[in-house]
Order: sequence, then C-alpha cells, then structure tokens
Amino acid sequence: MDKYDDKNLEAFVDRIMEEAPVESPSIDFTKNVMQRLEVEAPQHVFEYKPILSGRVLSLGFVAFVALVFLLGSQLGVDNGQGWFKNMDMENWFHTNWSWMADYSTSKTMVYAFIFLGLMFFVQVPWLKRYLDKSVF
Repeated sequence: MDKYDDKNLEAFVDRIMEEAPVESPSIDFTKNVMQRLEVEAPQHVFEYKPILSGRVLSLGFVAFVALVFLLGSQLGVDNGQGWFKNMDMENWFHTNWSWMADYSTSKTMVYAFIFLGLMFFVQVPWLKRYLDKSVF
C-alpha cells in the first residue's frame, strides 16, 4: 500500500505542477532589487566617538606641561643633582635575597613551568587562527 500511496501522491504533484503557470521575473528585476537595497541600506552603522574629546585632551596636555614647568621652577634644575637632590633612592632599591638561600626546586617543577610556558606560546597563535577563521 505504501507504493500505491506514493504513486498517487506523485501523480497529484505532477498534475498540480502542469497546471501551475511558469513565472519569470521582469526584465529589470535586478535593477529594481538593487535600487530598493540602496534606498533601504543604513548610511551609518557605527560611528566612532572618543571617550575624551579633543578639547579635553588639549586641556589635559596644557595642564601637564604647566605642571612640569611649575615643578621645574620650584625645585630648580640648574644644579648638578637636579630635581632628586633631596631623595635617597638607594634605600628604594636595596635588595635582600637572604630568604632565597635555602630555597631549592625540583626538576619536575622546572619542567612543568617550561611546559606551561611553551603551551601558552603555542595556544596564542592557535586561538588567533581559530578566531580569524570563525569570526571573520
């Protein structure tokens, strides 16, 4: 019965298709579609607007230059030591590595860090290639 139903269905479809008129587009169909697309296309999808305007950036630059000149005039730059004459910077960079004297690492830990670093540098190009293929 299944074959019989299929034959009836196929005959019905053939009869419908013979009766249906064949339609063809007008001669200037493509031109009409393109004109409509050009009319309906948005002109500005995204317009970049900076967070800080040019006036604010200019004002900030002028204020920075004024601050540098003010500090230069107050502290003076004519002597040999410059602005840092009263600062003791040696204490800032004093390093005490005595806590590292008894520290030791195993080879396994060193190999693990090398492996993780290598995997990181392999992962970055791989992800970039993946995103370039899928997004763009």
